[in-house]
Amino acid sequence: MNSQLYNKLKLTFIYLLITALAGAFLRFMFIYDPGVFNYQYLLHSHSHTAILGWVYNAFFLAILKSFLPEKINSKKYNYIFWLTQIAVIGMTISFAVQGYAAVSISFSTLHIIMSYIFIYCFVKDSRRKYKSSELISLKFIYGGLFFLFLSSFGPWGLAIIVANGLAETDLYKQAIYFYLHFQYNGWFIFSLIGVWVVSFEKFLNENEVKSLKSAFYLLFAANIPAYFLSLLGFKVGVVIWLMALISAFVQLFGAVIMFIVLYPLQKRVFNDGSGWPAKLFKFSFFLLLVKFVLQLLSALPGAGEPAFVSREVIIAFIHLVMLGVVTPGLFGWLGFNSLIELNNKLTVRGIKIYLGGFVLSEVLLFYPSLVLWFRTPAIPYYSYLLFISTLALLAGVIMLNSCVRSPDITRSIDLSK
Repeated sequence: MNSQLYNKLKLTFIYLLITALAGAFLRFMFIYDPGVFNYQYLLHSHSHTAILGWVYNAFFLAILKSFLPEKINSKKYNYIFWLTQIAVIGMTISFAVQGYAAVSISFSTLHIIMSYIFIYCFVKDSRRKYKSSELISLKFIYGGLFFLFLSSFGPWGLAIIVANGLAETDLYKQAIYFYLHFQYNGWFIFSLIGVWVVSFEKFLNENEVKSLKSAFYLLFAANIPAYFLSLLGFKVGVVIWLMALISAFVQLFGAVIMFIVLYPLQKRVFNDGSGWPAKLFKFSFFLLLVKFVLQLLSALPGAGEPAFVSREVIIAFIHLVMLGVVTPGLFGWLGFNSLIELNNKLTVRGIKIYLGGFVLSEVLLFYPSLVLWFRTPAIPYYSYLLFISTLALLAGVIMLNSCVRSPDITRSIDLSK
């Protein structure tokens, strides 16, 4: 791995560290607020750094490494990457200082524009390279990029809503949910599947390719009406509810097809399947299936009520995708492709602490749903336990920041041959 790619990857992990630090401090503020930061401002900075600093950059590099490795350090993609970093750093600072205001919105706008340029350049270059290709992995990547583009209509809509004095209405929240849905359930999920399927591609037979194509079309088509799942906490009609329910069923069906194809191939892809890339792949994709199950449960009358009345449960679902599906999935993919080191003692310890903190935080965050469903007693010292779980996540991330190094052997995947 050359120094340019190393620097980009190292910066991406620094964003993850900043995200973890901010997350721990936000939890600390539930125990004691030192009055240093505005909670909402810091929350906006935390979420934007996580989504646009850590995840966006990681997928930017993973997608190029998988499909256009010869262009990952080209002038064009270097300009796109580093201009994007101006936007990310600007958002991290300005959101923490002023929340949604002129400066932070300007940096957000710059990031959206740079994402459009990346989408255009990647699609153009990849179509030129894979002219007659029927790569199923590339279908998922194109799907992810489509949802990345679609998600940007949420921020544009927010500007119109605020300009018309509707910032306190349900429409404002629905625009935010639009952005989050097509980021988390579109761009994140489809890109993660896409970069992993690259590793499975050469092991697939004709029937398995057809099955994965069916899974893609089911997941892709259902993800658009699945946005209505985010609206079930509002007063919606029967038609909206039915569309949400059907989309949840269809997505779960598509996910099951994908799992039936990919899981039997693990040992061939990972050799013995005992290393950390294999473990993290299985952890990530198992929780991806859990995500689709929970989506379906949230659409069922009565059963999904806690998902919309409990702030902790909403955060639990967001963290399930971000911290349980996407982040471990990216760790595993980066390790499998020799971009990070996953086998030294410090890194392994960091992974275990990170995953332990994640599991503890999810149990605690989902617990209020049991209180609502079964009238179970509240947990004593709840805020303290949540803070401890975020400290574990932070400790794991600190240790994992040491895993970014220039390896002796770098695996380059070039599917055009």
